[in-house]
Amino acid sequence: MAQKKVQDVIPPKRSIRDIELPRTKKVEHIKVKKEFDEPEKPKSKPKIFKENQDFKKTNAWKYAAGGVLLLVIAFGISAFFKSAKITVTPKTDSKAFSETFTAQKDALSGLGFQLVTISKDATKTVSASGQKPVNIKATGKIVIFDNYSAQPQKLVATTRFQTPEGLVFRLINPVTVPGKQGGVPGSVEVTVAADKPGDAYNIGLEDFTIPGFKGDPKYSAIYARSKTPMTGGFTGLQAAVSAADISQADTDLQTELKASLITDLSSQIPANFVLYPQSMSFSFNPVRQSSSGSGSAVLTKTGTANAIIFDRSALTAAILSKISADTQDTIKITNLQDLNFAYTDPNIDITQANTATFTLNGTASMVWVFDQNKLKSDLLGKSKNDAESLIATYPSIKEAWIETKPFWNQSIPGDPAKVTLVNTAEQ
Repeated sequence: MAQKKVQDVIPPKRSIRDIELPRTKKVEHIKVKKEFDEPEKPKSKPKIFKENQDFKKTNAWKYAAGGVLLLVIAFGISAFFKSAKITVTPKTDSKAFSETFTAQKDALSGLGFQLVTISKDATKTVSASGQKPVNIKATGKIVIFDNYSAQPQKLVATTRFQTPEGLVFRLINPVTVPGKQGGVPGSVEVTVAADKPGDAYNIGLEDFTIPGFKGDPKYSAIYARSKTPMTGGFTGLQAAVSAADISQADTDLQTELKASLITDLSSQIPANFVLYPQSMSFSFNPVRQSSSGSGSAVLTKTGTANAIIFDRSALTAAILSKISADTQDTIKITNLQDLNFAYTDPNIDITQANTATFTLNGTASMVWVFDQNKLKSDLLGKSKNDAESLIATYPSIKEAWIETKPFWNQSIPGDPAKVTLVNTAEQ
C-alpha cells in the first residue's frame, strides 16, 4: 500500500499590526475615550465636598471660641492695669498792693525775721618793688552775745576781748549788743584787731571774755566767740607795693566780693524762706598784704554780707491780713520773691536791730490750697460721677478732670498706687 505523505502547513508570517481588532473592542475604546474627554456633570455634590464644608464650619466655631477667649484674657489683663489720673486746678486770684510791715527778730509767732551773715575773702597778686619794714596787727570777726538782760549793752571802741591763753583783741568800732529776748541771747557780729602786731596773734576759732566786766555778773553773761580766724598779723620786711596799686586792687576786690557774696548768700537760703536782695548790707575790711615771692605781693580783702530772711508762711499770712478780706481759706502767694522790698529807714543797721520795718509792694499772685492727700484718699474706689460730686464740695478747687484707663473703666481704682493726682498750680 502506497504510504501517504504528510506535509506541515506553515502559515504565512503576519505582523501584530495586521491583526484587526474586534469591532466591539474598538467601539468600547472610543466610548471610554469620549467619557474621559467629556465627563458628565455629577447630578449631586460629591461626598468629599460635603465633608470639607463640615470641616470649615467646625473650624469657624473654634476660631470664634478662641477669639472670645482672647477677649476675656485681654479684658482680665486690662482690668489688672486699671488706673486713673485726676488733674485739679485750684482757685487763683491776683491783687496789687503796697503795705508797711514790722517784723521782730527771731519771733516765735507772728511775723519775724532772721539775720543771716556770710563772709568771704578775695585775693589779687600785684607787682612790688623792693621791701619795707612793717608792723601789722591780726584782725578777724567775732560774735558778741548778751545773755545778761533784755536791755541793750553798749560797748565803746577799743573794748578788750581776751582768749583763754591771754591774747587780747580790741573792738575797732563802737557797738550796741541787743539784749536777750525770750531766753535767747542777743548777738551782734563785729570786727576786732589784735592788741599788738605780729604773727603770734594769727589764731583759729576761740572763745572770748571781756576783762572790763571782771568782778561783775556781766562777766559770765556777756561774752564772744570767733566768727572767723584771726589773720594778717606780721612784723618784719614786706614787699613794697605802690599806693596806687593797693587802691586799685582794693576797688577790684570789693566789686568781686560783693557779687560773690550775693550769689553765695542767696544759694544758702532754705526753700521755705524768702530773701530780698534789697535787705542786704555789706562791710569790707582793709586790704592786707602777704608775700608772694620775689617781685610780687598778694593783697587780700575780706567782705561780709548781712541780710534778713522771712518765713514764707508767716509773711504770706501778714500780707493776706492786709489785702484779703477772706482769710479763712488757706491761700499761698506764689511770687513772694518778686515783690519790691525797702526798709523804711535806709540807714538801719540790721546787725544790731531787734525790729525791722519795711514796705512791700507789687501784685500778689494767690493760689488756694487744698489737702491733696485727703482728696486722693476720698476719691479711691469711687465712680466718676461720685468723684465729680465729691470734688465739687472742695471750695478751694476751681475745676478738675478725671481720666480713667482702660477706656471702658468708669471708676477710680481703690489702690492709691494706681491713682495719680496732678495739681496744675504746681506745674
